[in-house]
This record gives sequence, structure tokens and C-alpha cells, in this order.
Amino acid sequence: MTAVPSVFAFGLVLFGFSCSAQAYDPHIVQKLHNDLFANYNMHTVPSSNTIVKFRMNIKHFDMVEESQALMVDSWIVNEWVDPRLRWEPENYGGVFKISVPHNMLWKPDLDVYNNANVGEPMSYGNTLLIVFHDGRVLFVPPVRLHFTCVMDLTFWPHDTHNCTLTIGSWIHDGITIDPQVMHDKPEMDVNKLITQDGKNLTRGMWDLLDANITRNVRVYDCCPEPYIDIKVSMLVSRNAPAYDWTVKLPAVGLCILTLVVFLLPPAAGEKVIFGGLSLILDVMFIAYTNMEISNAPTHVPLIVEMVCEQLMLVVASIVVAALTLRMARDPYTKGLHNVIKRPLIVVSYVLCLHNYKNIVGFTRWEVSRAHQPYARTFKSDELELGENGTTHLYGGPEVTTSPGLDWLLLAAVVDRVCLIVYVAIFTINMLTFSAVL
Repeated sequence: MTAVPSVFAFGLVLFGFSCSAQAYDPHIVQKLHNDLFANYNMHTVPSSNTIVKFRMNIKHFDMVEESQALMVDSWIVNEWVDPRLRWEPENYGGVFKISVPHNMLWKPDLDVYNNANVGEPMSYGNTLLIVFHDGRVLFVPPVRLHFTCVMDLTFWPHDTHNCTLTIGSWIHDGITIDPQVMHDKPEMDVNKLITQDGKNLTRGMWDLLDANITRNVRVYDCCPEPYIDIKVSMLVSRNAPAYDWTVKLPAVGLCILTLVVFLLPPAAGEKVIFGGLSLILDVMFIAYTNMEISNAPTHVPLIVEMVCEQLMLVVASIVVAALTLRMARDPYTKGLHNVIKRPLIVVSYVLCLHNYKNIVGFTRWEVSRAHQPYARTFKSDELELGENGTTHLYGGPEVTTSPGLDWLLLAAVVDRVCLIVYVAIFTINMLTFSAVL
């Protein structure tokens, strides 16, 4: 497919040389021009039914996310027959084709129906047309097409968009100007620069997955004649490996970071501080993604939904951390009732909270042996868990039991249950949003 445009471009170059060789006598070419355009009117259609053959060669394309439009640099190949531009080559020194400026000939008024820049017609620059002796006209202008394409960013940054370019005559019906498709697929002719290690330096952020050209005929209630347009459908997909490092990995990292809040001891004040830090990081990530996708008001990316859910989980973890911190630190004069404490001891064993279980599980005989009647509740940062399941103070006596330790066990159980619940939610979210991770 890529060889055809190259051959076509090479043919245009050869035409320039061949035309120069044939038009060795400028007087003959001048006479031919004068005879052809003596009574030529460029504003009238060549015939009552002018067939315009159409094909497209894509040179480059890019998605303009700010305006939700696709910009395509291409060659639009148009070919039609103008009976007024016929001559006999033998009467003009063997000249069978000439080049003519596009503003001297009639051209089909093909325009982009879904133009993103309304009011700006296609610019042909100083492109020349090729006119053959049988009246055939070949017009291959390089144009930049800028047409609308509503983006669906649900699966951002792995989003795929189906963009459609609609081209047709602006005022003529399908009987007067009949566009015909020469090839059902546009040709891709992008020069690639491949390095020695195989990297494609010409690859942009977007890849063209598929493209096709179709001819559509419409009949409106107001008018019996058909109206014909040509649709060029392009399926483009975002291919930005940098988002793996700037979006996806940070999003997963923020979800994992919240686990630390539940892994810290229930009496550690760092739980609330670390939760607040995680909350700030989540807000910064949402602000960053909002800058990247602020042009999609009707589609919320799944990865943003995941981080927003993570934000609410962080808020919940801070609330739980504050509650467990209060339970573990406040002074208590009365412990938990046995109806609550006994199930807690069983649950703590299942939750692998053996140290906390051993603190509360001392018998009265063990308490009397310790000769350390617990007159007041030590529930501060100085209280530590020992290796043997008892508690002690920094530089203070060993503590065997207290009402406050019952609440410490309750705080540890609540913290561990919340950890399990969060791990379950984290696993479900990773599976639910795996399409964008």
C-alpha cells in the first residue's frame, strides 16, 4: 500500500520532465492554453452528470484533545472528466497533457461537513492540476483536514476513538456531481525513522488501527434528488507508554500506600499523620488527571473513578485511625465486660493478634504473682508490647493487666478487621479496573 503513493509521486515528477520534453516549443503550449480557455467558464459544471473519483492518502494525523478534533494531513486525489478540455495531440505538436493552476479550472465543491474550523474552506495552496487530451483532469492537493471527533475517555489512558470524516458537495445533488470511491481504504504513506535498536522515532501518541472509505446516498423529504457524501472512518488508539509511569503505577501505588495506615500499631499517632499524607497525594493525583482530561465532560475515566474511590477509603481509614487511637490511648477505670472481652480474645487469636490477646488473658493468679497492682491506666506512647506478650513502660515497671488494655485489644481487633476489609476492596478494585491498569 505504501508503494503506490511513492510511485504516484514519482510519476508526477516524471510528468514534469516529460511535459518539459514535449513542450519544447512554448508557443505551441501557449496556443493550446489559449484555445482551451478562450471560452472556458470555470464556474459552470462540466456536464449534467459529472463523476468525481475520490481516494485519500494519509501522510500524518494527530488528535487535538483540547477541541476534540482529529487533524489529518493528506493528499486528496480527485479525478473527473471535463469535455470542454479535449484536444487532438497531433494538432499541438504531440502534447497530450498540460499543467494548469487550480484557480483556472472548475473543481468539484467538495467540502468537509464536520469541519472543526467552521467557515474555513480547504486550502489548496499553489497546487497545479493535470489535464489530459481526452478531458480527464487529475487534481491531487495536499490538504489539512480538521474535523470533529467526540472522545470517549472511559478507558483513558487506553482509549480508542472512532472518528468519521464526512466529505461531499456543498450545493450540488448526487445527479449533478456524483462522487465515486476509487479505493475502500485510505493509503498510509508515513515515512518512518527506525533506529539501530529498533525504536520507531516517527511514532506519535496515536496509532491508526483501521480505516475505510464508504459512499453514502441520502434522500431527504424536501427533495426528490439524492445527495451523496463520502465518509472516511478512522479508528485511532492512544499509545503513550509514558502514562504507564506517570498515571497507572502512581494510581496503584496510592492504593497500596493506604495499607500502611492499618499496619501501624493502634496506639501510634503516625496513623492519622500518614493517612492525611495519603489524602493529600490522592487529591494531587486527581488534580493532575483533571488537567489531562479536562476536555471530556461527559466521560469519566475509570482510573479517575478508582482514585476517587481510593480517596473515600483514605478518609474512612483516617476516621478509623482516630477511633482506634482514642480507644488505645484514653485512660479507663473500667475494662470491657466479659461478654465482649471473651469473644475478642477468640477473634484476636484468629486475626493473629497473639501479643494483644496475651496481655488481656492473664489470670488473677498471674496478677498476684506479679505483685504489681495496676492502680492507674497507662495508655500513652510510652506503652510498648514486650516479646513475651506483656507490656512495659520506657524505664518503668512491667504492667500485667489493666482496664485500658482491654480497650487496646478492642482497638487492635478493629484495626485488623479494617485491614482485611481494605485488602478485599483493594483486590476487587484491581480486578474491576484491570482494563485501564
